[in-house]
Amino acid sequence: MKVKGYITGSGCISPQNTTEKDYFFENVNGPEVDFFKAIEPSYKEHINSNLLRRMGRAIKMGVSAARIAMTEAGIENVDAIISGTGLGCFEDTEKFLLAIINNDETLLTPTSFIQSTHNTVGSQVALIMKCHGYNYTYAHRGFSFDTCVMDALMNLEEGKNNILIGGIEEHTPNYVEIFRKGKKLNDNNSNKYFEGKTSGIQLGEGTTFFVLSNEKKNAVAAIDGVAFLYKPQSAKEVADKANSFLKTHNISLENIDLVLFGFSGDKEFDKYLLEMLPSTSKNSATAQFKHLSGEYYTANAFAIWTANKIIENQKIPDVIRINSVSKSNINLILIVNGFQGINYSFTLITKC
Repeated sequence: MKVKGYITGSGCISPQNTTEKDYFFENVNGPEVDFFKAIEPSYKEHINSNLLRRMGRAIKMGVSAARIAMTEAGIENVDAIISGTGLGCFEDTEKFLLAIINNDETLLTPTSFIQSTHNTVGSQVALIMKCHGYNYTYAHRGFSFDTCVMDALMNLEEGKNNILIGGIEEHTPNYVEIFRKGKKLNDNNSNKYFEGKTSGIQLGEGTTFFVLSNEKKNAVAAIDGVAFLYKPQSAKEVADKANSFLKTHNISLENIDLVLFGFSGDKEFDKYLLEMLPSTSKNSATAQFKHLSGEYYTANAFAIWTANKIIENQKIPDVIRINSVSKSNINLILIVNGFQGINYSFTLITKC
């Protein structure tokens, strides 16, 4: 695809203070033992009080993040809404299933069931802003948000002007406990995920929305493209895919100013990224992001928000750095994300 998706607005609700306008990782929050919890804003600032009381947590986060992104972009409506999620509105799904058990399959209220589907957030955003255009939700595990990006770029190429895309994920105490009992979480206090010494992840959650435009407007960065790799068999396969992806944009890995890795902290899941790290550290600055967001299906949305902030500030925060390579101008950022050793994605972010 030849089109760029200019990031004209963004809204991020995460375990960090990302809803603060000028936040740039000055202070960071760690996990609550073995999982991260999103810092939720005052929802009344973004959502009508009459609607709030009927909304689940994921819907509140999604609608608020979408509102923040559109306010920053300075627009009232969009041509399309595209969202991605692995679990959907999991809290409402859990409520409905527990109600079935507790009420012996009788006297069930429909609200939790209605709001439990994966496309609820996109639907609610559309209803509130009265958007009758293209509306689609992807539930493709670790590719959920990356597929949104690809779909948005295709829509921009077809002539649409402004597209709202978002990644939504929430967890519940029961969901965390299931991971804990399955020994899939770790409580290691080290944030050096790139050292690959532990097993298990620190579970995360969050919601990030962007307005992508075919015009530069007030954008400082743009998404140039995204590529996917499913179940690679070696680190070489991952590196080859990254190089071939960059080649389609007429650049090489040596031209990249920053490579932002999605290390999860699990040595088995990260092994291919760990093997790839030394070759990228020769000419490029390297960094990580999941020690600030935790691991979840749509964590790549948080990575793009981080990349956009880095280009805006022309600085790499020390808290995310892996190596000490210094760059006077940060023009090209490659995000290399892995999810459970199965889903790998490559996203190119460029300075406008």
